[in-house]
Amino acid sequence: MFLQIVSALCIAALLSGSLEGKGVQMQRDVQCCMQYSQGKVRTKDVLRYEVQTEGPDCSIRAIILYTKKAVKCADPGDRRVRRLLRKLDQRQRAKAHRTTWLHPHMNLPIISES
Repeated sequence: MFLQIVSALCIAALLSGSLEGKGVQMQRDVQCCMQYSQGKVRTKDVLRYEVQTEGPDCSIRAIILYTKKAVKCADPGDRRVRRLLRKLDQRQRAKAHRTTWLHPHMNLPIISES
């Protein structure tokens, strides 16, 4: 009986087409922030981010932050959010720079033995 109720609830959630949680609304292939999340997000916890523009599917401009534990919505006009994005971009550039050292044959000068 319990399993039937749980199954019915899962099917109803899937058929409704949208699941909401903490300001992030999922609609089939579209993920939108409907409101900004509360609380702080540490730079080291952010895996990646996306910029959400205002349009027919999404009602507000937002930065979607994919963290280790959750998906958060941030206000792109907030000074702390802009600083976080700068840090994330710096981290990405530094990571790209470090990967060039993984190929030493491309970075080291050729030494001839004479």
